Amino acid sequence: MNLKFNYRIGLLLVFLFLLSPTVNSYAQNNTKIATNSGLKGTIIENERQKALEYATVSIYSLPDSLLIKGTITDRKGEFELTNLESSTYFYKVEYLGFKSYKSGSILLRENKTQSLSNPISLQPDTKSISQVEVTANLDFARIELDKTIYSVSNSPISDGGTINEVLATIPTLNVAANGDIQLRGSSDVKILIDGKLSGLLGMSPGDVLSNMPAGDVDRVEVITSPSAKYDASGSAGIINIIMKKERAKGFNGNASATIGTINKHSGHTGLSLRTGKVNFSGSYSYRDDWSGGDYELSRLTEIQNNFEILNARADVDLGTRSHIGQLGMDYLINDKNTMSFSVTNRNVKQNKNGTYNYSRNLVTNSSSPTETYRESAVDIDLDSWVYNASYIRKFDRKGQEFSFDVAYTSNSAENYGNYTSEVEGNTSDFFNSDREEAIIQMDYTQPVGEVGSIETGYLYRTNEIKYNEPIDLSTAFNYKESIHGLYFQFSGEKGNFAYQFGLRSEYSDIETNKAYNDDYLDFFPSVHLSYKLSDNKQVLLTYSKMVYRPDSGMLNPFQNLQDPENQKLGTQDLGAYYTHMPEFTFIYKRDKITYTTNLYYQYKDNIIKQYRSVNEDDVAIVTSENLGSLQYAGIDFNISTKFNKWWSVNSYLSGIYQKYTSIEELDYLGNDAYSFFGKLTSTMRIPKWFNFQTTLSYDSDMPVAQGSYDQSFQVNLAFGKRIMKGKASLSLWIYDVLNTSKYNVNTSGDRFSQQMKYKYENRTANLTFRYYFGKKYNVLKTKKRSSGAHHTEKDI
Repeated sequence: MNLKFNYRIGLLLVFLFLLSPTVNSYAQNNTKIATNSGLKGTIIENERQKALEYATVSIYSLPDSLLIKGTITDRKGEFELTNLESSTYFYKVEYLGFKSYKSGSILLRENKTQSLSNPISLQPDTKSISQVEVTANLDFARIELDKTIYSVSNSPISDGGTINEVLATIPTLNVAANGDIQLRGSSDVKILIDGKLSGLLGMSPGDVLSNMPAGDVDRVEVITSPSAKYDASGSAGIINIIMKKERAKGFNGNASATIGTINKHSGHTGLSLRTGKVNFSGSYSYRDDWSGGDYELSRLTEIQNNFEILNARADVDLGTRSHIGQLGMDYLINDKNTMSFSVTNRNVKQNKNGTYNYSRNLVTNSSSPTETYRESAVDIDLDSWVYNASYIRKFDRKGQEFSFDVAYTSNSAENYGNYTSEVEGNTSDFFNSDREEAIIQMDYTQPVGEVGSIETGYLYRTNEIKYNEPIDLSTAFNYKESIHGLYFQFSGEKGNFAYQFGLRSEYSDIETNKAYNDDYLDFFPSVHLSYKLSDNKQVLLTYSKMVYRPDSGMLNPFQNLQDPENQKLGTQDLGAYYTHMPEFTFIYKRDKITYTTNLYYQYKDNIIKQYRSVNEDDVAIVTSENLGSLQYAGIDFNISTKFNKWWSVNSYLSGIYQKYTSIEELDYLGNDAYSFFGKLTSTMRIPKWFNFQTTLSYDSDMPVAQGSYDQSFQVNLAFGKRIMKGKASLSLWIYDVLNTSKYNVNTSGDRFSQQMKYKYENRTANLTFRYYFGKKYNVLKTKKRSSGAHHTEKDI
């Protein structure tokens, strides 16, 4: 313990050492006398001759090509670089989705600001090698060498929904009614915020994202074959949620209020104050949400020479009230050094009240069934604090960068349970859990040549959880996980060929107080290749490897008393499993349509899955077990098209074959089957009226280790409209319009077969009003109605 503590102190000292010369250098640089030379101009897009806001302008010295200074354009596309010495320079202009512009040499004369006589016009980038623009629907998706990026900021859902709800519109993703997020049908996916694990410390991703507004999301990156740069945990891929970054100076913000069906209320406000040197931000979210659900269970169990039939019905209400507050600060030490700090508090209270009715009878018995009931009331109180600090150091050479991030969370949860039944009378249980989690991450990028780069970094992650029941200390459970990761990655381009090679090593150590201890060293290679066949055809070939480690919930032997007929217990002899993920992608673009085809294969050995059995008391027990291997092969078809300026459609269809290999130790026979998943998203942006989005999704019967899920169909609708001259918006979101979504699972095993039908409160509607305020929105007041000016979202 002391060794690890001293190691953290050592990392902190390294960080302070790297920072100290930077601050000293900044102090020395400030003593220099700066001249008044400068450069200013305007940046526009070529097609519509419209100003480009937030374009990046960088100026370099000649002949050594050192980066001197950079800035971004304002709402009018204008920029100005000041306090430059009289010398010879060249400058570059860059903007996402457009070709970069490089000027010839220019001479800045002493004490004069040179104005460019003509605006710089940027051309759309349709010939990128490592990145392919889906030009048929530029606002929605584009494919890069190692990921697919979906722009969701203009979705009607973004103004009124949660992050979970906007994720449900992305083709390869599915969000279940209970908040589970799936990628290509698998929930073993890793969620990141801004490329880091720190944003989701201390809580499950589904719980965090269902409390965060979609309006804060800029784009979503879906990474089906992760590179060595990313933490290797998981088995299905990565979903990286990129949040919006406020760039406008001054005071800006927004506030929203949402009302929904069946006592759903929420509110959110986000504020920022940017002075240029020190920037502050803060947000607060409140949610009061009641949802209902029920399930029906029918189980046939072999008992000696007879069969018992158990029928059960449950009616469960779940109430959630949460408060989430965050404060942050950015300190721009100078043009090349930035430090950021933030603190987040989450307070969540949940009430889960259920009524369970059971009916038992033997097949050969003609007497009336034996009927019993049970009532449960469970209260959960969670309080979580998350602290983040980061440092970014940029160098003179463009693309050379060092970053250091540290995050720490402390969670405390109390769980109260009260139960009433005919057999046991009144019973109760209580336990509390404390969780501490920390992450230290360092990354460094070094450009090589004109188009290549080397990336390397280190990650340390520790997670410690303690479960305690004051009455019975024998049930106490402690879990501790420590992971050290180191990676190296090289990427570049040559002609029509782009490449990325990486290798990651991770040392893992997991232990519990129940005689479980597992430590191992792993290596995770990754390869990403891209070749451009022609201007409109491109192929990509990727491979990566991931690891899935058992977590505290899988290992915890504590028995939950909510439903005595269906118990869930931890297992103490689980081992990690590995996933090999090769994938081939072909992209074909036409004028208004883009076709993307993916062929992929996943091999998972020693997989961890839930395993259901019936014990000697005829009670169903669900445990996590290593169940042999799983082969997962699929083909995806994605068609993205834009019929005109206001209507675009994205259609997705995936066919999957899964094969579970049996093992004898658990009387597990294995399973294999074909399935498919489809999604159609239609977005209409009708000028002067509203934005309208429809999402239709269909899941066929899906195999699981011991059975299958039934097919499911769902339709979601979203409407959005800017009002009050763009300073406010109204949005309406309707989930599962036809009330057709269901979650039915059929399982069988030694001595039993079972059908369970879940029905959540899926058909819901939310209405949100959002108001925008601050300096960057006041420009609307300066426009006269007689001018005929027309404002859009991009204008403000």
